[in-house]
Amino acid sequence: KKYPWLISEKAFIKNWVLKLKKPFFGICLGHQLLGEALGGNVEKSKMPEIGFKNLCAYSIKGKGEFLKGFPVNQPVLQGHSAEITDLSNPGASVLASSETCSIQIIKYLDHAFSVQFHPEAIKNTLQDWLSIPQIREDFHKALGKSGVEKLKLFHKKNLPILKKGAQAIYKNWIRPQLK
Repeated sequence: KKYPWLISEKAFIKNWVLKLKKPFFGICLGHQLLGEALGGNVEKSKMPEIGFKNLCAYSIKGKGEFLKGFPVNQPVLQGHSAEITDLSNPGASVLASSETCSIQIIKYLDHAFSVQFHPEAIKNTLQDWLSIPQIREDFHKALGKSGVEKLKLFHKKNLPILKKGAQAIYKNWIRPQLK
C-alpha cells in the first residue's frame, strides 16, 4: 500500500525473467524484487546491514560462472533493512550469504542474477550517498559519527579489492549476454 508502483514493477520482472527468460541483474531492491518474482518472501531484517560486511560466496561448482574471480570472503557495502527470507523456486540458487542475511546473491537458471549488497559502491559512490540527508542520517544512526568516518577510511583503503569484486560480477554477468 505504501509503494503501489512496486506492484507493476514486480509483475514486469516476473514476466521478463520467468516467461520471456530475458537477462536480469538486480541490486539491493532489485534483488528483493527478483526474489519475490521467483515466489520468495521479503521481510524486514531482524538486524539491518549497514556498512561494509563480509560476504561468504559459496563454492561455484555447478552454479555457473557468475562468481568466477570473486573473492570467497569479500567485504561489500550493505545498506538494507529488508531481505529475502525464503526462496523455494527450484530454478533459483543462493550463491552467497552474510552473517545476518542468508540470501545475498541469487541466480535463476542462467539468465537472472541479483545481489543484496552494492557492488557499484566504488570511487565516489559512498561520498555521494552520504551527501543525501536521509542516507547520512541512517548511516549515522546505525554506525555513529565515528563509524561513518571509519567506513569512509575502510572504503578508501580497500577500494582495489572492492573494485576487483565488482568487475568480476559485472564481467561474468555481461559475458553470456553478448553471445
